[in-house]
Amino acid sequence: MAALGGAPAAGSTTQQSLVEDEAQMLRSGPLARKAALDDAAALGADGVRAVVEWRALAPARRARRRPAGFDPADPADYPAARWAALDDLVRGTRARGLFLLLSPSFPGPRWASGCAPQRGRCRPGGRAYGAFVAALGRRYSGRYADGRGATLPRVDRWSFGNEPNQPSRLRPQYARRGGATYAAAAVAYRAMVRAGIRGLRATGHAGDEMLLGETSPIGRTTGRPATRPVPPAAFVRTLLCLGRAAAMRGCRNPRRLRVSGFAHHPYPRGGSAPPRTRGRRATEITLASAGRLVRLLDLGARRGRIPAGLSIHYTEHGFQTDPPDGRFGVPLARQGEYLNQSDWIAFRNPRIATVAQYKLVDDALESSFQTGLRFADGTPKPAYDAYRLPLWVSRRGPARLRVYGQLRPLAAGAAAPVELQHAPLAGAGFRTVRTIAVRSATNAFLVTVARREGRWRLRWLPPGGGPPLHSREALAADR
Repeated sequence: MAALGGAPAAGSTTQQSLVEDEAQMLRSGPLARKAALDDAAALGADGVRAVVEWRALAPARRARRRPAGFDPADPADYPAARWAALDDLVRGTRARGLFLLLSPSFPGPRWASGCAPQRGRCRPGGRAYGAFVAALGRRYSGRYADGRGATLPRVDRWSFGNEPNQPSRLRPQYARRGGATYAAAAVAYRAMVRAGIRGLRATGHAGDEMLLGETSPIGRTTGRPATRPVPPAAFVRTLLCLGRAAAMRGCRNPRRLRVSGFAHHPYPRGGSAPPRTRGRRATEITLASAGRLVRLLDLGARRGRIPAGLSIHYTEHGFQTDPPDGRFGVPLARQGEYLNQSDWIAFRNPRIATVAQYKLVDDALESSFQTGLRFADGTPKPAYDAYRLPLWVSRRGPARLRVYGQLRPLAAGAAAPVELQHAPLAGAGFRTVRTIAVRSATNAFLVTVARREGRWRLRWLPPGGGPPLHSREALAADR
């Protein structure tokens, strides 16, 4: 075995990993929730994101009028049984040492959104949305007792909404005012964010992490305006009152949004294209075109719309696989490769504070999301090991290779050796060429080794014992 040796990771060594799977963690019962949380912990995730749909918790959600005497800011006025799954998730993440990012989201109940059921989901009012956020803030303040008298844990990470630039969440997406078409969803969302911030500050969460955005990566430039998804760059420009958006409603004397980061979902083509796909239009923002988002945020900061230097959080991301999705999925082996390449791309960008995996388990419905690390029956995909031990090898000049990796399951800040192994393209098996001493806030590392052709992998003996864990087998890439 080679001597111990390594180098500090020359990238975002505090970047955190989160997983998201509401189907398993909120909608499939306590056994599925426990299994998913155990899986998240075993994979080495730092935290969990959960989209909390307002409509799912609210009473009389199909009624035209708000129920008499109902206070949407008081968690005690909501049906007690509807809190059970979320309460259990809050306790479950705390018990496993995972942070929880809650995303209070629309659609809302009919009495708050003004939508008739046959018209689909529409935009809720800012004040009503802020009251819903306040109800969550009170319930998860660390001082609130559930129906059995047990104090619920505190939640201190929040983001506002989920993909507000999609018509399934906010409608209309575009509208006309003064003879001009503008991104009405961004105007509505701005009001909701302001109300959400007030709701959190009023319930003792002023110092919490609050993320703006949760934007999807791709919109459209054609189609019916009310249901045409707003491209993320156009959405952000209107949201922050930049450029032509300054003439739109609410931008005459815009106040700063007191947020601590921006959340985005950087899927390339819905999780069916390689990570380096930049998007066909400058209005798209994928993993490979994060600079477009950085420039918009920095311009917004210079104009006083948001704090300077906001971190970017990738809160939803993944790659669909074939099988089971023969139309949009990538080959199974590519999923793990693309996940590791995505980690490497994000690691090199110091503005990226969080990377995400959506989902843990494929949806049962084939036409839905098939981005899981497990098939719908629970069988692990090859990407399961790739996520647990990321590895990316790239060429660095004519004689060297650059090796990026991470020991996700290792406790944050702990130290451990990992073996970097090499094998020819065919024939002989793997042998250790270097043992790397890993220690960083997230146990990521970056080293260089002499260039040689063949396959690479990581071999790691977990400190708690058990069989060795292996990464996927990787070939050296151009970058």
